Amino acid sequence: MNEILERRLEFLRLEAKGFSLCDAVKYLSEKYHVTERTIYNDAETRGTWQPVLTQLFDLDKALLMVFNRYDFLYQLASIHFQTAGESQKPVYLSKMLEITDKIVGMLGLETLKQRQEAKKNAAALESELAKTEDLIHTLAKVSK
Repeated sequence: MNEILERRLEFLRLEAKGFSLCDAVKYLSEKYHVTERTIYNDAETRGTWQPVLTQLFDLDKALLMVFNRYDFLYQLASIHFQTAGESQKPVYLSKMLEITDKIVGMLGLETLKQRQEAKKNAAALESELAKTEDLIHTLAKVSK
């Protein structure tokens, strides 16, 4: 059972690194001395075992996992930015900004910002409406 768990976790790691299914199957079948069909079966049935291993059944934990991954990528981009030549710095700054935007979106801060702007706009509109009503009342009094 422990070997199955280890094999499946490694399958997920290889996939995350960008390995094709074919390459992952070939590598894992050799490493764990199982048939390629066994690895293909793992891939086909991942809907039953991956949520348990990656805790995707708990959205709060999944959100934290995604955040940690973004944080790791940001740290890598930052390290590379610090050591990169001048021609490469904009590439890493762009990646850092992209990751920051994704984190902001993931945390719902864009929505919060949009709500705050909508409240400001509503308050400004109410103020303008009140001024217009006062002006109408003043004009009505003057015209009498």
